[in-house]
Amino acid sequence: MDKRSQMRELTAFDEAKHSTVAFISAVFAGLMFFSLEYGWLSPVMVMFLGAVASLPDFRKMWRRENIKKQYLQSREARRLIHFNSLFGLIFLPLILVWVYALLTDLISLQTFALIGLVAYLIAIVEQRLYERHMVNLDNNYVTEAELREERKWGSA
Repeated sequence: MDKRSQMRELTAFDEAKHSTVAFISAVFAGLMFFSLEYGWLSPVMVMFLGAVASLPDFRKMWRRENIKKQYLQSREARRLIHFNSLFGLIFLPLILVWVYALLTDLISLQTFALIGLVAYLIAIVEQRLYERHMVNLDNNYVTEAELREERKWGSA
């Protein structure tokens, strides 16, 4: 099993159209916004429904990591491959509390934006360090940069 076949499989998985799910998610987000504005749902219920609505995305991320896992040869890399998915799932409650604080005016919009910007920058650095570490553990690990390059030139 080589990197090329892994890149083909990942590209096919990423290019699978999920337009129905995206449309339903957008409609659901709009309905939640209006129901919160008109007081039909409490902010806690909106947060709970948002967490439930995000589970299909975690499932997709988990399936993508499973594709990468089947090509890895290093035992250490196999153990670490789902770390990113679990990390996101563990931090979901913190994100929900962060959004809840904005919805209930516990924090200002500027504080919310500042926390979001800092978290985004930390996530970028964390992802790069994670990929660098995975490449050091196993040569068959495909980074997102390699995958983008392959998609760009169409050789995958």
